[in-house]
Amino acid sequence: EMEQNNWRGMMFIGVPGSGKSAIARAFGNEAGVLTLALDFGAMESKYVGESEANLRQVMRVIKAVGRGHAHVILTCNSLRGIRPQFQRRFRRGTFFFDLPTVKERAAIWQLYLDKYELDRKQPRPSDEGWCGAEIRECCESAWNCRTTLAEAAQFIVPVSQARADKIAEMRREAHGRFLDASRPGTYQYDEAPMARQV
Repeated sequence: EMEQNNWRGMMFIGVPGSGKSAIARAFGNEAGVLTLALDFGAMESKYVGESEANLRQVMRVIKAVGRGHAHVILTCNSLRGIRPQFQRRFRRGTFFFDLPTVKERAAIWQLYLDKYELDRKQPRPSDEGWCGAEIRECCESAWNCRTTLAEAAQFIVPVSQARADKIAEMRREAHGRFLDASRPGTYQYDEAPMARQV
């Protein structure tokens, strides 16, 4: 459908919790167009032919809502299992999302401190290696439990700590092969631990 209808697309891959899905959801609002979110896994069926029927129905909905036009954003944590001919359809680029830098984390803190109406002046926990989802979780937990950010942080184990080997593997795979979601050009990985966080 993408090829036949000349639909453009981008792929967002990278560290879990790094904002891939959030940016995909915000894209439509920024562009001033309707956004449809699809879960391809949920379209699968145990009955022969039903998965394909589900997909054809989704394509009809996309064409109706977009009046024949669409921009497709696919988000995933890895391209393993995705065929090259499928990846080629996403001509606007494949972007790698790494853990946020110090500056990016500061902006994420401000976003969620405002959203949950938390005291901006309170001490923040050490957030080295945190992803955006962990910052959001810390703020949401502090709001829900009426506690401080430091207390809420005691129940967060960053994905960079829990899955350090997997993240290093993802970074090596992305090095020089995908566009960098945070800056112009291809993603460059420095093997020095957390070198991109400074």
